[in-house]
Amino acid sequence: MQNSIKKLLIIGANPETIPVVETAKTLSIYTIVTDPDPNAPAKKVADQGIDIDGMNVDGLVAFCEREKIDAVLVGVADRLIEPYQQVCQRLNLPCYGNQYQCRMLTNKGEFDTLCKEYGISTIPSIRFYKEDPIDTLQDLQYPVFIKPVDRNSGKGMSVVYNKQELTLGIEKALTNTSSDFILLERYMTCNDVLLSYTIANGEIILSAMGDRFTTREQSKTSQVCLGAVYPSALLDVYLTKEHPKMVKMLKGIGLKNAILTISAFVEDNNFYYYDPGFRLQGEAPNLHMESINNFDQKKFLIDVAFGNNINGINITTADFDNKHTSTIWFLLKEGIIGKIYGFEELGKDATIFHISKRLHEGDVIDNKMVGTESQVLARVYLKCQTRKELEVKIKGIYNTVKVFDLEGNNQLLNNFNIN
Repeated sequence: MQNSIKKLLIIGANPETIPVVETAKTLSIYTIVTDPDPNAPAKKVADQGIDIDGMNVDGLVAFCEREKIDAVLVGVADRLIEPYQQVCQRLNLPCYGNQYQCRMLTNKGEFDTLCKEYGISTIPSIRFYKEDPIDTLQDLQYPVFIKPVDRNSGKGMSVVYNKQELTLGIEKALTNTSSDFILLERYMTCNDVLLSYTIANGEIILSAMGDRFTTREQSKTSQVCLGAVYPSALLDVYLTKEHPKMVKMLKGIGLKNAILTISAFVEDNNFYYYDPGFRLQGEAPNLHMESINNFDQKKFLIDVAFGNNINGINITTADFDNKHTSTIWFLLKEGIIGKIYGFEELGKDATIFHISKRLHEGDVIDNKMVGTESQVLARVYLKCQTRKELEVKIKGIYNTVKVFDLEGNNQLLNNFNIN
């Protein structure tokens, strides 16, 4: 390798991090990914894979100093954002967030407090501390959604319907957190939206807003996404009612060059925010932006990591220029995957611009994966000229993809209906 080639260390190597690696390689950057799993998927794509745990800040700093790493970036994992910031700070390398910002936009409890400071509504909730007796929760209204404040993708989360389930749900959340408290929230069954922001030179731009559809089949677990449609039917309502408050908050915490996604429930046009994502997402709304307006959030973050000039970049807007896009998530029930059909045919469809497969024939979906994004077989991304065309195309895709377990039983969860 020539000394003139720039070296980028990406912390984390899950399947969703692969597009970041691929984008960096198209820019002639030498890519290194780190993950304690020697078989982590992104290692198969990167120029180099190492086995340092992403939480091991000292080990990462020592590696970067020894190998003369030029830039550091985090992959698609919430728990690695704060160590990523610490590594950048110790190496005096550019980072898209400072310590305070990473804390506020990673920890769900801190985010809840921050929103309230700016008059932004969150899901009605109470904090339950490790030392609290469960008898203090006599007046709860069931069902209740229980979650750790520092985990994502459904890990440690559950829906409970009575006191017995409450005890088990609290134990599950407490064993999945490093915080001294968890959140007990009102269980929301209303509309769900995803907001994706790009912050460039201090300007706050809503780059995408989609309607999310979640599964109700798994009533005891977190609501895993089945799909999303862009732009959201609530876009105009959001821009008028909520966007100015969000801009004020993001400016208030001093964001300069970063990306941020936020999830929110919507009931009677009232928004209840619940989950910040200070990173690229597994949902990958950035792929929709790239397909519509050629704005690549991955490249944007790589430029930020190397301290490149980002003036004059073309940042997509959330109306998507009157085009309609969707992400379809294929979720699997428990069992061993026997046969998968249809993805080869989907690869020939001109309306489908990306397919991300996570699981394969022979892989096992166990009980611990249910209610988390680990049960996602694949995500399919498509673009159409009209919403009606999108609706027809989604139905066709569902009729094409089939998955059976070893006994020949259907292993797919139910579809979503965009109407």
